[in-house]
Amino acid sequence: MNKIIIAFTSGLILGILYAPAKGKNTRNKIAHAGDSLKDGWNNITDNIAGKIDRLREGVDNMADRAVEKVESTRFDSPIREF
Repeated sequence: MNKIIIAFTSGLILGILYAPAKGKNTRNKIAHAGDSLKDGWNNITDNIAGKIDRLREGVDNMADRAVEKVESTRFDSPIREF
């Protein structure tokens, strides 16, 4: 994934630099491209963080249910005396 992002960014910057335009316009295009790339990266990381949080909540819930089941089994079973 990183290689794709690097290749895309490199191609974008090279295309902007070699396009015939005024220096000020070129700098504005590069700044805009950087902002767009940053926004895209932030969206990706936010999405991944959300998935990790949901996974963590699921694991916590599963662990809580397992603990409850073990505790209920341990205390509800009859005591055998030999």
